[in-house]
Amino acid sequence: MAREIRRRIIGTTAVAATAAFACGALLTQTVIVPSWQAMDPAAFLRHFAVYGPITGATVFPFALAAVPLLAGMTYSTVRNRQPGRIFWALATAGMVGTLALLPIYFVPANLAMLDPAFPVQSVHAELIAWYRWNWLRTGLGLASAALATIAAVRAGRSAGASSRPSAPGRTPFQYREHRTPHREGHQQEL
Repeated sequence: MAREIRRRIIGTTAVAATAAFACGALLTQTVIVPSWQAMDPAAFLRHFAVYGPITGATVFPFALAAVPLLAGMTYSTVRNRQPGRIFWALATAGMVGTLALLPIYFVPANLAMLDPAFPVQSVHAELIAWYRWNWLRTGLGLASAALATIAAVRAGRSAGASSRPSAPGRTPFQYREHRTPHREGHQQEL
């Protein structure tokens, strides 16, 4: 029982961390980046030097926490052949993808824009590229959050079904379908 509680806590925390990252990425994509694009390029570079690192430092820890939590859930559910293991694995892969985008694009692009020698005339093109790459990261985060949620719900249903008493010779899943039918004049229990 303690193992199941621990697994649920880890699964819920994995979903929460993944969803927090996805929400942060979506907010960045739909609010922050458009405001950057509307700025004067020189003003943007000054603004980005202050707020770019703070934005990353706010969102990045959620991704960093989500990956090992999701990986742990994937390992546990695959090892024990539990429901939701494919969804945990796909959520893990998606979040690993968000981290892989850091060295592929985001770290070099952000460091370039933090460099005082970054040409003002290149800001517009770089923000267009940043916007496109961030849609990929946001999509991976949102998909991972949805997949992790599905996995957690499936695991919860499975755990709930296995704790119900069953009739002799029946599995917990067959018990649900074998309830006494509703009789006229009696209220059916919900």
